[in-house]
Amino acid sequence: MDSWLAVREAAAAADTPDMPPECREDVVGGLRVPWPAERARRWVAESDGRVVATMILSFQEVDNLDNVELDLVVHPGFRRRGIGTALHDLAVREARAAGCRRLMSESVRALPGGPASDGAGSLFARTTGATLAQTEVRRRLDVSTVDRTGLAARIAALTTDAAGYTLLGWCGAAPDDTVEGLAALQSRFLSEAPLGDLAWEPQQVDVARRRAGERSFAARGRVRYETVARHDATGEIVAWTDVNRYHRPADVWFQDITLVLPEHRGHRLGLLVKLANLAQVLDGEPAVAVHTWNAEENAHMIAINEEMGFRAVDAWDAWQLDLGEPAGRAGTG
Repeated sequence: MDSWLAVREAAAAADTPDMPPECREDVVGGLRVPWPAERARRWVAESDGRVVATMILSFQEVDNLDNVELDLVVHPGFRRRGIGTALHDLAVREARAAGCRRLMSESVRALPGGPASDGAGSLFARTTGATLAQTEVRRRLDVSTVDRTGLAARIAALTTDAAGYTLLGWCGAAPDDTVEGLAALQSRFLSEAPLGDLAWEPQQVDVARRRAGERSFAARGRVRYETVARHDATGEIVAWTDVNRYHRPADVWFQDITLVLPEHRGHRLGLLVKLANLAQVLDGEPAVAVHTWNAEENAHMIAINEEMGFRAVDAWDAWQLDLGEPAGRAGTG
């Protein structure tokens, strides 16, 4: 475990120096309680008895069965020696043997004014024959710049404008009277979010899968705050956002999904739930930064985030490698 973490910490320091790597509790918890509907396999590469690279292949077990996600990390001191290529070749063989059609991965590259990065991941991805399917830009909110009084006033004004909707917020497991609506929203996310050329189909999320995800979060020691908007006339959960962090450090947060159902757009519910969720995080937790990712083409959400004070840091390229027709899908065990 120490060697695994050391490689990933060194890579994070080189590629994303302003963002923490996964912590020990996250890795151990994920081994004990994996993400639902997913099966992960892990490898390491050694040089003279030292672990110098790590690889995770995440196979989907319910939906998107044709796709496998690749997480390949080579220690910065051992890059451009063929180690990544050898692991990638292994990943392709394993994916084909499992009957998958596509290998999905991502890499980070610098933007003007952001942290320095050699862009090794993006250069490597091109050499494998993968296609650049989408680019997301990571933005960072410096919490010290947040005007807490102004934040409260903005939430109050937006709440007035969103008459007919009620906000609900919590930390940890979702209340029983929201979980069915949350599962429905999660199922809608991939059909509503910009995907570029990525071949992802909507997920099939029910209450059991939602609750299993919560258990995995808890096993990792992660902390998550969520806020939803409920439509008063129907009781339907129509908008949702979440912010979470690793067990350590406790003051760096990640803004994940924000979704408003199309039939309820036009009331600024997306901005409202995000601001309200940020406020509950700041009220209950230490925070120095919040990171978020947006597809380059998602102009609406980018505008919301920039209004909140998020500023661009770097670019995350999503790659898709066509593996051809599968020989046959292996059992998931």
